[in-house]
Amino acid sequence: MTSTSLAPPASAPRAARTRRVGAWLISPAGGTLLVGVTFLAITLWWVLTDVRDVNNDNARHILITSTWSEYIARGDLLGPFRDWVGYPPGVHLVGVVANALFGLKVWALVFAQNLVFVPLLALGVYGTAKLAFGRAAGLLAVVFALGTPLVMSMFHVFMLDAPEAAMVAMTVWLVLLSQRFERIGIAALAGLAAAVGMYTKPTFLVFIAGLVLAVLLRGGWRHPKGVLAFVLVLAVLAGPWYAQHFDVLGGSTTGLVGAGAGGVDGAPVWYGNVRYPERDELRNFAWYPWSLMNHTLYLPLTLFFVAGVGWSLWQLRRAQWRASLLPELLVGGAIGYLAISLIILKDPRYSLPCLVYIAVLAVGWVTTLPRRPRMIAAALLTGIVVFNTVTHNLGVGGTQNIVTSKAIPGNPIGEYTATVYRDTGYFEGPPVRTHAGFVKLLNDLHDKLGARRAVPHQPAFSSPPYSLIGTTILVKGSKLELPGFTSASVKTREDAWIVRMPISYIKRRPCLVLPGDAGSGLYVYLGKVPVDYRKVEPDCP
Repeated sequence: MTSTSLAPPASAPRAARTRRVGAWLISPAGGTLLVGVTFLAITLWWVLTDVRDVNNDNARHILITSTWSEYIARGDLLGPFRDWVGYPPGVHLVGVVANALFGLKVWALVFAQNLVFVPLLALGVYGTAKLAFGRAAGLLAVVFALGTPLVMSMFHVFMLDAPEAAMVAMTVWLVLLSQRFERIGIAALAGLAAAVGMYTKPTFLVFIAGLVLAVLLRGGWRHPKGVLAFVLVLAVLAGPWYAQHFDVLGGSTTGLVGAGAGGVDGAPVWYGNVRYPERDELRNFAWYPWSLMNHTLYLPLTLFFVAGVGWSLWQLRRAQWRASLLPELLVGGAIGYLAISLIILKDPRYSLPCLVYIAVLAVGWVTTLPRRPRMIAAALLTGIVVFNTVTHNLGVGGTQNIVTSKAIPGNPIGEYTATVYRDTGYFEGPPVRTHAGFVKLLNDLHDKLGARRAVPHQPAFSSPPYSLIGTTILVKGSKLELPGFTSASVKTREDAWIVRMPISYIKRRPCLVLPGDAGSGLYVYLGKVPVDYRKVEPDCP
């Protein structure tokens, strides 16, 4: 008698798994993963390519990271939480890990920040949009968020605004996922996310306050255990740092929200010596809308957002809105915008934590369209994002503005103009290598001439194309130590005294001429500070 086996071949389960993986990869969740990985890959290429004089705000946070690294290296684990440097230590501690692994390298700190906060931003935006409008909206919202020009700029520097935006997105998602605090465990996770957010920037709270208020008013108050879990976790984890620094935080807040004296008729000013609007001026509440269109999104993405807000407000006229999350999203975004507008000191990046509300509202309406218009709108959004990514990261395409007759020349937020696209970004556009020669000079001094310390002459490195704080970062990231900036630090043959002099005055070949520094060059002298530089040959590697 012959038996016939009905068992599937061994390859069948493997084929089924392959089909499931393939189906997931082409799903909205898989697409979100692909978008996030692509963003990280572009950023890694960017940070490894770019070598420049680090801008002041970026350099300041890198130096804070260096300080916290020194604390932790000597065993003072609470030092970053105890000492006051103007900011909570959360983002800097991410940099501390990168510093421990790679040294104080700009690329390492920036990419470490990306590795932590880009996935959190994508997850928070995807989750929020999925809850509000479905999985397809989740993918489109992530495409919108990571294709936002200011987001690309802010993830190319080691600063706090993009991480803050990521933690706002995570907190918003988890609060909504808690089903108005009914799910106690999820509410506690939302409190954890909010606590981490409070360690990014003190302004974090204003960007979740409106959403939490709306959730409470729409039924969250009926679940006191969930509310308590959220508040308790937030308070226990973030409360001690804020309680310890309450006095200095209060002083900083007073300076930010007050109308301190400035350079134009005694009023506070921003970049370019242009007066900030007073808090009660209508222009004050137009400041961030203008910066949104000219720095954060540019005009094409702004139109998606405006359409989304208009559609959402129209939906509130219908009975179906009661079952939606539109009130939470609209109130959360509006309160964040109003609160940040009331702070006199302004910058386009300060409103970036509203990104989760902007991205979700900007794409939600698209998913409600009939199939053909929906596909066209989704393709248009994707095309805009791809275009922004290429122009921003490669520096191609130039700049296209729509300028009205009311435009104010030199206005930093471009009032009465609209930026269609721009290839320079907000902080950093395409990668540049302007200071690669300087870093190579430092490392060659170590490898070829045996130098251990670099002593740049302070006045020479305090004007373009150098800055003192940027030079500090570049030297600390090289193979040399930095004992100081004055001749008193030159004590042995292992100390490299570096000066910047007019070539026509020295009449000797310099060790380096930096691009943009025509007429001047860098001269190096090991173990000595010449009295007359014209009579001494420099020690060039």
